[in-house]
Amino acid sequence: MPSLSSISTALQAVLTHSQVLEITGHNVANASTPGYRRQTAILTAAIPTSINGSDYANGAGQKGGSVSIDRIHRFNLAFFDGRYRSISAETSNWEAQSEILTQLEATLAETSEDGLLPKLDQFWAGWQALSSDPTNTSLREVLLDDAASLATAFNRRVEQINLIRSDQNLVVGSHVDQINSLADEVAKLNAEISHVLSVGEQPNDLMDKRDLALDELANLTGAVSSEQKNGEMVVSIGGHVLVVGHDAFKLHTENNAGMSDVYWGDGQQLIPTSGKLKGTLEVRDVVLPGQLSGLDTLASNLITNVNNIHSTGFGLNNSTGNAFFTGTDASHIAVNSLLDGASIATSSSADQAGNSEIALSIAGLKTTKTMGVTTMNEFYNAQITTLAVTTQRAADNTYQHGLVAKALSDQRESVAGVSLDEEAANMAKAQKAYQAAARMLTAFDDLLDLIINRMGRAGI
Repeated sequence: MPSLSSISTALQAVLTHSQVLEITGHNVANASTPGYRRQTAILTAAIPTSINGSDYANGAGQKGGSVSIDRIHRFNLAFFDGRYRSISAETSNWEAQSEILTQLEATLAETSEDGLLPKLDQFWAGWQALSSDPTNTSLREVLLDDAASLATAFNRRVEQINLIRSDQNLVVGSHVDQINSLADEVAKLNAEISHVLSVGEQPNDLMDKRDLALDELANLTGAVSSEQKNGEMVVSIGGHVLVVGHDAFKLHTENNAGMSDVYWGDGQQLIPTSGKLKGTLEVRDVVLPGQLSGLDTLASNLITNVNNIHSTGFGLNNSTGNAFFTGTDASHIAVNSLLDGASIATSSSADQAGNSEIALSIAGLKTTKTMGVTTMNEFYNAQITTLAVTTQRAADNTYQHGLVAKALSDQRESVAGVSLDEEAANMAKAQKAYQAAARMLTAFDDLLDLIINRMGRAGI
């Protein structure tokens, strides 16, 4: 006759393998969920009991007590997470730089006819043409138009670069909001996870959510994290704590000379070590100001040298002492509004319409090293070349770091990701065990039916 413990053993097996099927189904359901780490039930034999109860002397030993779930294991490799977040943050840094620099290159349009170098060449060519025929009024008007186009090109580039810089203020503000939100989420999850662990359970899904938030924080700022004994994560950026325990330390932006800088609550400025925020700030505060400074230097040199020569010459109407350009930098450079075609100085002396010494001197500025060891054209060409190299380096680093990040992500997925083929095999295995345990219950039910309902009824 089957004992109650035998029925309990079969029942416990049915219940346990039913839970295994539920865990497998949970994996399958979340196969495409970002950040999900697969789980598996760790089975263990239940506590055995003596065959003869407390009468150990007459017993033949112990019998098994069925099966139970010891814990639900979450597949995760912490050192993979650290490596992946580090390279992912560096990839995001270069990617942010590449995006802004590509936008800047498109704005400058130096590979087209609208580039500043073609306009400079056209300006010098205008003076050269006028030196060949200084009395030609048409050439004078063309020169004025080319000079105005050159000045506008300076103005527009400064305006566009400043616009790109101001746009990055919005990006920085958005990143700060994201960081604060993610920090709050990690702090909240820390509290929930430590509570679940304290009662002896495994908060696998909560850990998945926290790891996903930590991945995003690393992408934004290069944040690093370390797990404490109670299961909580301490998160820091550049050595400054962002999250500790249940507390998150908020960031905010402050306006400094029109630019949004990021500060901690204690007044210390945030200097991100990597991530999108670092890339954004690097271009906004280093590369773009460098371009503006170069434009201002070139425009100032052009204004000074052209005006110094032009103001000593005479126009067709014998006007002299006139500045050709007004303004002092790339933002304000413009053709003198008081200047007309007849007032353009081409002659070195009055009443000498055919004299073209001034026009030749200004045209000669194209090949004169007025910028120290370079000409104006060479100076700007070097600036654009440096920008092109910087942009290409950002694109190359984005690609190279991206390859490493993908390789690490694939490695992490190979350990922690869900394989539907593997889950199907696990499901079949659990299903067979469930069916076998259920068949045991059926067998015990048949035996009990025989004993209770049919024994002692011979001949019926």
